[in-house]
Amino acid sequence: MKRDSIFGPPARPIFTLLVIFSLLAGCNLPAASGGVSVWIDVPLDGLAFPDVRAIKISGHAASPGGVSRVEILINGALLTTINNPPMEGALASFHTEWTPGAPGEYTIQVLAFGADGTASSPDSARVTFGEAPATPVESVTPVVTDTPTPVVTDTPTLPPPPAATVIQFWAEPSTITAGACTTIRWHVENASRVVFGGVDQALDGSYSDCLCENTRYTLRVTRPDGVEETRTVDIAVTGSCVTPTVPPPSDTTPPPAPSLQVPANGLSIACKGSQTLAWLPVSDPSGIANYQVQVQRHSGDNNWQAAPGGSITVVGKTTSVPVECGWIYRWRARAVDGAGNIGSWSGWWLFTITLG
Repeated sequence: MKRDSIFGPPARPIFTLLVIFSLLAGCNLPAASGGVSVWIDVPLDGLAFPDVRAIKISGHAASPGGVSRVEILINGALLTTINNPPMEGALASFHTEWTPGAPGEYTIQVLAFGADGTASSPDSARVTFGEAPATPVESVTPVVTDTPTPVVTDTPTLPPPPAATVIQFWAEPSTITAGACTTIRWHVENASRVVFGGVDQALDGSYSDCLCENTRYTLRVTRPDGVEETRTVDIAVTGSCVTPTVPPPSDTTPPPAPSLQVPANGLSIACKGSQTLAWLPVSDPSGIANYQVQVQRHSGDNNWQAAPGGSITVVGKTTSVPVECGWIYRWRARAVDGAGNIGSWSGWWLFTITLG
């Protein structure tokens, strides 16, 4: 490691002493949450640099069941996620490098998560790059009349900086065997829009899925200033899902009804031209040949009619259907196994496509 690029050249002994003190002081552990602890070794809280430069961020974490990941945030915004950090005995260590975009004061925070998803209390360190901006000073302009009277000009109050957008996106668990299920979770703060699976979502939410192969999920978040940020989670699947190619001749049992997932039952959705429908896959000794989906709609008179393109046969667990604004829709699904047995329909789920 080139220490000059982080802490300054050797000709500055004051910074060298600060670094040594930082490493010694970094061994003080913050309070643990649920048995999970995390602390920053480098940099030291309050450390100041004369200019903008790259610095190392490193530390340790501990948990009785192991540490699944460490999140590093700058001023509340996620910088990086370190999954399955390396263990050194009973401790997990983490390291990364970061360069600020401009001079100023920054707060570095770290969070650790145990194997069961329990989060630690955060540890933080404040660092400053470059000269601090000068503080505005009231100016007094004397106005000379018969009796000189000083006139005081108030310095305008600057508005507070906008709150940072916080995005947390993870899976529990992130590694599964083929055919097993996982839950995707997210927590977002200070955002105008959250989209998952092509559908607008609440700031806090989750989605469960059962997988047969490695899969990546994407969360799209729009900040209040209109800038979109993207987060991804990869699920590693071991093994494979085996479906018999030749159904047993004695199989006369139909498969179970699938569980509907997206959109949520009763959800109101802004005006759009198409809508994704998703359900949890089901299993059968003869394998699943396809799913049948029915979609109906009415304009407010409760006279349900078949929707355009509303009778669909799908090989998979999602489909997209055309929709029109101002209509109320309902849909259901059933499975057909490899022996030709047709399962029962799921219950109807409703959703509304609004005019605005």
